[in-house]
Amino acid sequence: MPLEQIANIADIVGATLVVVTLVFLALQIRQNTRAVRATTIESTMQSEMKIAAIIIENAATWEKVITGAPIADGEETRKAMALFNVLMIDTESRYHQFKAGYLEKQAWEGRVTTLPDVVRLPIFEKWRQSLGGLTHAADFLELLDSLLAENSNDQD
Repeated sequence: MPLEQIANIADIVGATLVVVTLVFLALQIRQNTRAVRATTIESTMQSEMKIAAIIIENAATWEKVITGAPIADGEETRKAMALFNVLMIDTESRYHQFKAGYLEKQAWEGRVTTLPDVVRLPIFEKWRQSLGGLTHAADFLELLDSLLAENSNDQD
């Protein structure tokens, strides 16, 4: 067999192996993406349960947060701000997971539909100026601020 034919056969075998490798990698990436999404869904559910437990544990303070009732200075204010920040941390986490494509649209929309009401709460402005409110990512804070601006425009 001439050397040229051996070279052509080697090229065909090499090209075939490259295609097989690419198909294998594509399947692995797809499987990994599914696993990451499943983990994200599980993480989101776990987070919801933890937040619910924290809120139940601090129900009296949380009730004041969501109704806009007066919150006492001192410990109750710190507790209210911490509870609100927990909600915002979880919301920001979902926001970034959604933007990265790891969180399903439905899971993000479930939270984002509540945000216009959240930014209307009296505690929001106080939180937004606090250390907790200032330490979130700029794009997330811009989202909240835009919702607040929309609320202001709707009320005018």
